[in-house]
Amino acid sequence: MTVKKMNDVNAICNLKTGLIDARKFRSNQATKRVSTLCLSNFQEVENSHSAGINTIDLDKVEGRYLLSGGADGSIHIHDVLNLTGNVQYTCKSVCKIDRQSNRHCHKYSVECVQWYPLDTGMFLSSGMDKILKMWDANAQIPADVVIINGKIYHHHMSPNATQHNLVAVASTANQVFLADLRSGSTTHELRSHSSSVLTVKWSPMQEFQLASGSMDNRLLMWDVRASRSCLFSMDQDNGRNHANVEKTTAHNGYVHGLSFTSDGLFLISVGTDSRMRLWNSETGRNEMINYGKILMESKKGTRFDISSDTEPQMVFVPSQGNILVYELTTGTKRAALLGHYNTVTCCAYNENLHTLYSGSNDRNILVWAPEAAEKIREDPVNREVGFGSRSLMPRRTLMEDAWSSDEG
Repeated sequence: MTVKKMNDVNAICNLKTGLIDARKFRSNQATKRVSTLCLSNFQEVENSHSAGINTIDLDKVEGRYLLSGGADGSIHIHDVLNLTGNVQYTCKSVCKIDRQSNRHCHKYSVECVQWYPLDTGMFLSSGMDKILKMWDANAQIPADVVIINGKIYHHHMSPNATQHNLVAVASTANQVFLADLRSGSTTHELRSHSSSVLTVKWSPMQEFQLASGSMDNRLLMWDVRASRSCLFSMDQDNGRNHANVEKTTAHNGYVHGLSFTSDGLFLISVGTDSRMRLWNSETGRNEMINYGKILMESKKGTRFDISSDTEPQMVFVPSQGNILVYELTTGTKRAALLGHYNTVTCCAYNENLHTLYSGSNDRNILVWAPEAAEKIREDPVNREVGFGSRSLMPRRTLMEDAWSSDEG
């Protein structure tokens, strides 16, 4: 028995005897698995996109349905849960909304998709046609439509709100729009940015707290109940070089990606200055974590993700044709995942399976699985005792695509 297997056996024994609590054990195992992510030989996502993929979102209810939006205006849903009993599995497309099959399809590039919180029967989409749509996932028709004054780069609906039903929208306009799905119109405009807003994110803990990033290089924090001015502007220098708060900047370039940690205490931002920064969401303080240079080609929006079940938490961020994995609190780079043939635009982490999904301009969604899980599936002994009998799935030929999502 190898040292690694001995350590795993000891950890299980400690769990059984109560020397380690279940939460700590789960976190340790998740960290080990996420630290060894590699391109899966056994699971792939069916090729269904005919243009570059701009955005993906995994449902938070079951961790089963992967929603994706493309540069051609299409929307797809794939079932990523393997219920076949076979080792090899292709995640089939269970829903496709495109211009040929659905007259309600977006006219231009879809820039953002999001599952409705706690319900896989509804999802939201938005894009370059200036329209935010709420869809009935089963009927594949819009249940509600909101027209925004500007091409939409990003939207976000609060995952925990109980006192409002607002969707924050970032667009070519220099204000953040708040759309009320119950009335089908925008109800508020948050004005403090001086250029187009590229990204917005609700806090997962404070339901009225919203962050926004813009082409003016600023990152603002809002309490939407007092929409006349922002709470504060994030300052990359923590106030050392700017006496005027309005001149503070979070990045030396566009702020085009945001994500809160699951406890809402910290906020991660990425910018076109090739930097990623960690902020205290209560005080706006730059924690000064050095993640190094992260090259990003997109100037519209970058969709990245943070693990909530590992210790330390990991940040998965697209960088050109790769996905880089960093420790949140130290800035240590743990891995660089290589597999796409073109710019990676988005990624989503599945904490139920400890897997990562990534979308790219090469029209492919790739699956990244823990190395240990891959080795178990490769073991011929496991296949003999019922873990699957077919030979390894050959690596598919990835399809290259140079489709631009700037249409419209």
